[in-house]
Amino acid sequence: MSIDNLSIVQKILDNENLLAQRADQKAISLLSILGVFMVFFIINYRVIPVNIFTIILIVLYFLGAILSIINLLMAIRPRVRVEISDMKVRNNMPAHDPAFFGGICNYPHASAYKEALNQVIGDEATIMDIYIRQIYTVAQINASKYMHVQRGVLLVVTTLSIEFALIVYLFISFWGAGKIQ
Repeated sequence: MSIDNLSIVQKILDNENLLAQRADQKAISLLSILGVFMVFFIINYRVIPVNIFTIILIVLYFLGAILSIINLLMAIRPRVRVEISDMKVRNNMPAHDPAFFGGICNYPHASAYKEALNQVIGDEATIMDIYIRQIYTVAQINASKYMHVQRGVLLVVTTLSIEFALIVYLFISFWGAGKIQ
């Protein structure tokens, strides 16, 4: 493995990690926006007249808000199980991946981790396999994150559209009742 190959693989891993950060930022921003509008909705909840139309809108609003929150939380902390069964496992590969946080935490103490890391550093092919597994794992996590972010965006837009429709309905009903001059 040459230095060029290693730098290319590291660049790919860095790009995948940046995509994961962007997905988290998008999800947090959408949660913040939804939270602001939910506070606005809750403050004005007492002036909503009770009729079948407003009840349907309120139920749809809360359903959309709950589904939005669930999807955006799943984007921040996705549940992904990645199995790399088709990748050739080398004999000198340690039981736990010494270059990924999940594998590092599985070592009982620092000296066991040091032994495994020294074993891996000595073999260039093993280093490349470790990087490739990390890239594959992070890419699977990113796929799940972006799927939930896309759903979250759709649900947030739908929820805010329902809230806007409710506000328009309130304006029209108050204007029609002569409460707005």
